[in-house]
Formats: sequence, C-alpha cells, structure tokens
Amino acid sequence: MAYMLKLIQKQLDTSLIKLSLVFAFIYCLLFNSAVFIYKFDYYKISVLKAIIELSKDFLYIYLSLFIIFFGLTIHRLVFIVGTIFLFLSGALASYYLYFFKIAPTKEMMEAFFCTESNEAYEIISTRLIVWLFFSLFVAIYTIKHFSVNNTKLFVTKLLAAICILITINSIIAPQYKVLKTYFPIQYLHNSYLYLFKHTNNNARIDINKQFSFYDNSSDDIVGVLIIGESARFDHFGINGYNRDTTPYLNDLENVFSFKAQSCSNVTHLSVPCILSRHSKSNIDGINQETSFLSILTKLNFNTSWISTQSLLKYLKNLNVGTIYDDVNFALIPGGSTLIKMNDHDGVMLPYIQNILTNTGKQFLVVHTSGSHWNYLSRYPENFQKFNPDCNYNGKANFSKADPSTCNSEGLINTYDNSILYTDFFLHSVITLLKDKNAFLIYASDHAEALGENGRYGHGGDLTIEQTTIPFIVWFSDKFQKNNPDVKIAIKSHTNSEINHDFIFHSLLDCIGISSEIIDKNLSLCKVNNG
Repeated sequence: MAYMLKLIQKQLDTSLIKLSLVFAFIYCLLFNSAVFIYKFDYYKISVLKAIIELSKDFLYIYLSLFIIFFGLTIHRLVFIVGTIFLFLSGALASYYLYFFKIAPTKEMMEAFFCTESNEAYEIISTRLIVWLFFSLFVAIYTIKHFSVNNTKLFVTKLLAAICILITINSIIAPQYKVLKTYFPIQYLHNSYLYLFKHTNNNARIDINKQFSFYDNSSDDIVGVLIIGESARFDHFGINGYNRDTTPYLNDLENVFSFKAQSCSNVTHLSVPCILSRHSKSNIDGINQETSFLSILTKLNFNTSWISTQSLLKYLKNLNVGTIYDDVNFALIPGGSTLIKMNDHDGVMLPYIQNILTNTGKQFLVVHTSGSHWNYLSRYPENFQKFNPDCNYNGKANFSKADPSTCNSEGLINTYDNSILYTDFFLHSVITLLKDKNAFLIYASDHAEALGENGRYGHGGDLTIEQTTIPFIVWFSDKFQKNNPDVKIAIKSHTNSEINHDFIFHSLLDCIGISSEIIDKNLSLCKVNNG
C-alpha cells in the first residue's frame, strides 16, 4: 500500500494542483463575491447563520472550481483558452448581478444570445469595459506567473480527464442545487439549456412564449401567496368552527374566507397545480409548463419563494425544471442552515420582513408546514391552548408515533393548536403588509383526515375530509383605495364554493396583469353574476 501511494505521488504534478487551487480562489473571489453579496442581502437577518451558510456554499463552489480548473490542465492551450473564457464570462455575469441584480437565469441567457449587436453596444458601459480588461489582465498575468506547461505524468492526465467529465456533467445536469446559483455553473448550465433545449423533450414549456401578458399593475404592488399545509376548512374559527382557532383573523379588516376544494390530497401535486393554469381535470399538465411566477418574473417583478418544506426531491426526479426556477430567489430547506425542514413557520417571518423592504413590484410565495403531521411539532409550546394534546411522554417520544396511536380528543386538540399557530402566522404576515399596496391569498394544499371512517392524514382516496380547504383573501386599505370595486367583487363570491383553479386567475387579475388566458370567471376580483 505504501509503495502504491508513493507511486501515485510521483505521478501527481503538484504544480498543476497548486495552479488550480490558486485560480479557483481568484475566480471565486473576483466573480462569486457578487453572488455572496446578493445572497447575504436575503440572509442578513441572522448574521452568524448567514456567515455559516455562505461559508458552506464557498466550500462547495471552491471545490467545484478546483475540479474545473484542474480539468483544464489536461493541455496548456486548453487551460489558457478556457481560463480566459471563464474570467471574461465571470466578469460579465458578476457585473450585471452586482450592479443590476440581474442573475444569468435561463431566460436571461436566452435574451443574451438573442441580443442584436446594436442593442449590445448600447448596454456596454465604460465601467463594464474596465472590469472586463481588469479580469483579463488578472487571468493572463497569473497564467504567465505560473508558467503553465503540459504534464507528462499519466495519473495527472487521467485525473484531469476525469475532472473534465465531472465538469461537463455539472454543466448539463448539476447534481447539487447550490451549484446552479453560483458562477460559472449557473450561466454555463443555463446557456446549455437554451442552446440545446430542442433536444430536451422533457423541458417545461415557457408559458410566456405561448401567450401575451401585459402589466397594468401599480409600481408599488405587493402580491403574496401563502400555501398552507393539511389545513381543514371546518377547523378554522372564522368559518364557524365551535372553537376559536382564528382569534387574529376574526379581528382583521378586509378578510374574506371561502370554502374551497383542492386539486389533490398530496402536496407534490397540489402545489404545482396551485401555480398552474391547468385544472384538476388536466392535472397531468401541471409540470409541463412554467407557472404564473415565471410570468411575473418576466414582467420584472421581484419574485421570491420562502418555505419550511421542499418539493425539490420530487420535482428533480421529473427532470423538467422546478417551480423554484420560476422566481428570482428561493430560500428552501435542505442543506440550509438558515431554515431546516419542518421548522416552525414563524422562523420565516424575519426573512419575509427583509424581503418586503425591497422597493418596486414584488411577489412572494410562502410555503408553510402548517398542520402536517407531526402536529405537535408544528407549533411552539405557548400555542398549546387546547388540552389534553397527544403529548403522552414528551415530544421526543410522540414524534415516533402516528395519528392512530392518539385518542380522538388528543388528536383534534393537537391539530387545532397547529391551526391556532397558522392564524398567528397569517396575522404576522398581514401586519407586515398592512401599510403597503398589498393583496394576499392563503390556501391550503389539501386538507386532513382526523379519524373519519378510520382514515388519518392525507393521500389515497380523495375524501371530502382531505380535499375541503380554507381559502382566505386579504387586501390592504391602500390596495382597496387603488381598486375601489375589489371588495364588492370578492364579496359576490362569498356563497360560492371555489377551488385551486381560482388562484392562478385571481392573483394575476387582481394585481393588474391582463392576458387572453386569464379567465375572469375564475377571478375573485370580478363580480360574480352567477
């Protein structure tokens, strides 16, 4: 074994390893600093957690950059040409992200490749030219300083070839979501998607290319969609439940509550359906087309997604892109130190407040954990109003149980406490919006069986207990002032039973987007004459 290690060491060109480490660091420092700054603006609520999160990102990116640059060392000419290309492209991407907050998304790369020469000339500034020349100088100077030469060592060449294959795979299909948000993988991957999209039969169809959308909204409009989890219509006090599970909502002005039906009784179908123009009757189409969020992003809304749960694993298996690709910024659990899977929803509030400090047109999706099992883990102890709950021997033991192990009284008490916390969370978000020109919809993804006919939870057959959901609309006084007929229109739907189909058409119509595919009969902002 010792002999083998010594043999391998003799076959490793340490000068090329050092070269790759140096270039990876320089590239990350020069160009990914813009990404770190961009992300820190969202993460800064907790500086310590932000530093930990970005440090973790740095390690991922630094390693991936080392692999890229070490792969280029397979030949001197490949390294020189490849490095100059990466530095110039990185300079361009970082410039527009830092000064314009424009990331090289798939849509932006398409715009880049389709830009006419006269348009390109108009957007080139002296500052950009200086930055490009500086980046080029750093690349050439460092290449000369290290005197890049071809290696004659077999193991080094083999490892370089393997690194090239890893790099190509990362460009075509990044295995880690963090790579898709940093340079150069972000713009190389999105360039690949644009240039070779005709070969990807599974790619989602861009709804913006199928239909025309016109923005008639106010410059300060703020739209919010809060997606609930496993919430039942009949367990909300505001809907006539015999318990006061919604004390905050009960006291708010401009709140309208509807009885609605969900697309499905599982989250991975309901959430894409909520965002899609396709209805329950055509649920197979929900993942074949981009969501309404892509429309707003295309119309230059600042679009964000924040959640305490993630659909990334399921959507990744579809190989069609994800709903998270439709927004400018997404903060979801899964490897993140900022928000962990199934945290209390309240942990999102500081980040939501920070996002809402931005100026201009905004749209925010908040995906909650709501009342998903384990109910006891969905709320802090100070929301334990209804007792006895299912906490037999402490939360640690209860977390290993299931709903059928709890008696009916304890199960419902625990579930109702989670609804009580949802009420607090909705009130907290609305408080952040009350002085803005804001429109909000809350709808649960599906409901929950609580022992009816021996059924618990959700999934399986579409029972009424699992599909009858709360659907709540709120708007600010400023929004009503700008839209004086909105209250009359929404009130006209009070006795109507609606469904998830209303979300796509209502949100776009209510915030001021017009299009031939917006069905006004499914918009709550149009008077119901039925």
